[in-house]
Amino acid sequence: MPTAPLSFWMTVAFFMGAIIGSFLNVVIWRMPRGQNLSVPGSHCPNCNDPIPAYLNIPLFSFLVLGAKCRNCRKPISWRYFAVELLTAILFVLLTRHFGQTLESVGYCLFFAALTAAFFIDLELFIIPDQLNTFALGMGIAVDGWRIYGGHTSHKLMFGLLPHSIFGAISCAGVFVGIQFLGRALFRKESMGDGDVKLARAIGALLPLGLALVSFLLAIAIGAVVGIVSLAFAKKQPEVEAFDEHAEEAQEMQPWWAGFVYLVFGDLLLQFCAFLRIPAAMKLLNSWEGEVPPELEDEEWNPGPTHIPFGPFMVTGALVSVFLGDRLITMYLNWAGIR
Repeated sequence: MPTAPLSFWMTVAFFMGAIIGSFLNVVIWRMPRGQNLSVPGSHCPNCNDPIPAYLNIPLFSFLVLGAKCRNCRKPISWRYFAVELLTAILFVLLTRHFGQTLESVGYCLFFAALTAAFFIDLELFIIPDQLNTFALGMGIAVDGWRIYGGHTSHKLMFGLLPHSIFGAISCAGVFVGIQFLGRALFRKESMGDGDVKLARAIGALLPLGLALVSFLLAIAIGAVVGIVSLAFAKKQPEVEAFDEHAEEAQEMQPWWAGFVYLVFGDLLLQFCAFLRIPAAMKLLNSWEGEVPPELEDEEWNPGPTHIPFGPFMVTGALVSVFLGDRLITMYLNWAGIR
């Protein structure tokens, strides 16, 4: 029985990506604000007018309505359209790269979660644990499928340890090291916990070499953006509230928190807290800390020189998937190692 050509699956991937991208818009807005992802249904963010099914078609409806609500006629952010289109294109590229395999599905779902993390971190300077945990799970699942399929590059290390677990621990360890180095040298946080968990997820999916390349790319891109931001920030007023809030948050973070990620203890702790185990709930609360009442109602205004690192990590991971091996080969040839 003949199989469908790759072009057919790429077309399917485009439409599925647009649909999932529409859902990611819900995730991007509701998840960091603690809102239910399914209730209420889709509605205008300005007037709360419900969006009927026939006007909730990804990409198409946004263009037909002219980027405006049918009821209040107020503009709807182009981010909604951009997320749907970007996710659709990502799904096509990943399907073309990995072919008609379950690995393609795993990579698509992984980068769907990272797409949501990209936009949330860009806006709010946080990466929800749910997204990092889902991405980690997809990385382990893809590795498990390759082990089951007998891939020679995914045999258990030492006959026991999956590559995904080793990669997750190694990459988390790199970022935990950066955290402790920053505390030791500058007496402040140099890497957020969300970034550490994102690094762990990337290490679970990508081979260790590609994961490290993705981090180097993230640093390079971040450095360029940082230089441009510094040049632009000279013309902008300083925002003092941000540093005060950051210092409060740093004091609430226990020194041992970073080590927990190396043994996936945060996932076990959250699961036990979900089961309402008192000791776990108390420990989780002491770990995450409580926001001082005087800061709860204040608007968080990052300074002009503060930029989130998560979007650069997502970009680096994506570039590494398609070009990482080529970049490694180019470097080895340039260094004369090959």
